[in-house]
Amino acid sequence: MMQGISRETRRALRRVRRKRSTELNLVSMIDILTVLMFFLLVNSIGVSILGINLPNEDTTAAEPPPHNLAVLIRSTDLALTDNGFIIKSIPLFGGGFDYKALAALMKETKQRLPTESKITLLSEPGVSYEVLVSVMDAVRVDLTATGPNTVELFPLISLGDAPAAAGATP
Repeated sequence: MMQGISRETRRALRRVRRKRSTELNLVSMIDILTVLMFFLLVNSIGVSILGINLPNEDTTAAEPPPHNLAVLIRSTDLALTDNGFIIKSIPLFGGGFDYKALAALMKETKQRLPTESKITLLSEPGVSYEVLVSVMDAVRVDLTATGPNTVELFPLISLGDAPAAAGATP
């Protein structure tokens, strides 16, 4: 194909090809920058500089953190926690768990936090189904109240796995 072309013509063609390959396509770069500028302008509404929001003079004190109640069901005890801190632990009682003590603790907690209705049950692997259902019953309603006087304690129950106990080897 190139055999009929002179050496000088071939050199000129090579120079043209090299020159074409080094040119930048500015149209596509301008398109990208236009889209980027539009995106930044649209999303900059409401963004504060450095992300610092200082309180005003009429700002009230910060609200306390929300409660995250959970009952840890372990082979040795039941423990009520709030935001990861153990409030009270109920040890194994005569070969089984003391569900009445747990219900009394839940009733006391409900009186202290009347607006809370959520609780999480975190169980170790190997906890029997009967134990899990009994704990659910103890945290859902007041077991001591009977008839029409039943009191709902924490009806919104979530289930999960208990974290490893402190000092336990994985």
